[in-house]
Amino acid sequence: MDTTSPLFLALLANGPIKMDGYTYFLYGGKIRKCKSKRGPRKSRTEGERQTTDRFTETRKMWKIYRRAIKDLPIWRVEARARGVSKSDSLFHSINGGCLQPGKGVWAFKTFRFSVGSLDAPVITAAEREGWTVTLHWKNGANCPKADSSDRVFLGYFYDTLRRSPQLTLDYMPRRIDEKITIEIPPADQPEGTRLHLYLFFGNEEFTQFSPSEYVEL
Repeated sequence: MDTTSPLFLALLANGPIKMDGYTYFLYGGKIRKCKSKRGPRKSRTEGERQTTDRFTETRKMWKIYRRAIKDLPIWRVEARARGVSKSDSLFHSINGGCLQPGKGVWAFKTFRFSVGSLDAPVITAAEREGWTVTLHWKNGANCPKADSSDRVFLGYFYDTLRRSPQLTLDYMPRRIDEKITIEIPPADQPEGTRLHLYLFFGNEEFTQFSPSEYVEL
C-alpha cells in the first residue's frame, strides 16, 4: 500500500497500522512510523515448559501444605534466619526438585516437611499396625538446639495422595518422651496403603523448629 496516499491517511485515522515490520500512526496530523517491537511469539522449549510446570506444581503444593500446618510459622522462621525474603521461595528452593508436575511428591526421602535450627530427631524404630503408627527416637542431651520440652510433630502423605500433605496437631508429646503412637485417619484409602512420615520438633513458643526426619511404613 502506498503510505503517502489519502486512503492510507484515512485508515490511520482509525488507529495505528502494522505493515512490513513497521507500525504507522498519526502524530500532529502527520504520518509517523517506528519498528514494530514485538514479533511473533516463539514456542517454548521443552526445558522451559518443564521448568514452568514444576514451578506451578510447587506453588500448588505450597498452598495445600500451608493449610495442613495451619499457623505454624516453620518456613517463615527459617526464611528470616537465612535472609530469604519469602517463605514460599525457600520452600520452592528446597522442595521443588522433589515434585513432578501433575503427580506431586516423587522423592519422599529428600522432601522436607520442616526445616530449622533445632536438633533433628534420630529415629531408632518405627512400627505399624493397621493405621496405628509408632515412632521411637533418641532424646539426646539438653543443649541450646534441643530441649526436653520440645513439642513433637508428625507430618505425612498417603502414597496414593502425593499432592496432599497432612499434619497431626491434636496430640503432641515432647522430645523427652522418645515415642509417639498415633492413629492415622484411613481417609478412604485401601488397607495397607504405604505412609510417608515426617517427624520433627518445635519449641514451646513455636519460634524454632527442627528439620524433619523421614520414615516409610
